Amino acid sequence: MFAPQMRLISLAGLMAAAFANTALAQSQPVAWSPSYVGACADCDLSGRNLSGWTLNGANYAGARFDYAFMRGVRATAVNMQSANVTGADLRGADLTSARFADATFNNARMQDVLASGADFSRARLQGANLEKARLIGVNFEGASLLFARLETADLSGANCTGTILDRANLRGTIFDGANLSEASFNGADLSGASFRDARLPGADLSGVTGSESADFAGACGSLSTRLPADVTLPLCDAPDFIGKD
Repeated sequence: MFAPQMRLISLAGLMAAAFANTALAQSQPVAWSPSYVGACADCDLSGRNLSGWTLNGANYAGARFDYAFMRGVRATAVNMQSANVTGADLRGADLTSARFADATFNNARMQDVLASGADFSRARLQGANLEKARLIGVNFEGASLLFARLETADLSGANCTGTILDRANLRGTIFDGANLSEASFNGADLSGASFRDARLPGADLSGVTGSESADFAGACGSLSTRLPADVTLPLCDAPDFIGKD
């Protein structure tokens, strides 16, 4: 009479232990050993909780991270080329020297990220929030940051050739020494932004707001650079704008 009950209790205990171990494993950060580079190209991690994971040097090219929770992720030198990171929460993540060429970060939350030296060429970051992000030397060539928020973000020395920053919030953003050739700023708010020593040949700053409080000391442009009425720039040296007019 008691044997079936005992077997049921034992089975229930095993199932509970297995579930607990699985849950524990899923909740732990995943750290790749120095001898192994993680690879999950084209895998689907949509909506997953990856907060605190370590993905340094891993290959996630083409993977899906849309709406994933990735706060505090350590992903230096990670390869996420062509990945879908739409709507993901990456606040405070370390993305230093990561590769995001052709990736999609539309409406992603990326406040306070560390992404110096990262490659976002041709990436889509429309509506992304990059407030206070450290983006020194980042490559945004051909990227779209339409309606993005970059208040007080640091893009010193960044390559923003052909970058779309239309309607972006650039209040207090630092572009010191950046290459902004052919970049578009239509309708962007430049209040308090710094463009010291930046290169703006062929850039379009028509229709911007807040230019009166932006700092353009040492910046230069070309004959085709479109500027607001209150801003004048000297011509860059020939190598900076030749062929742009």
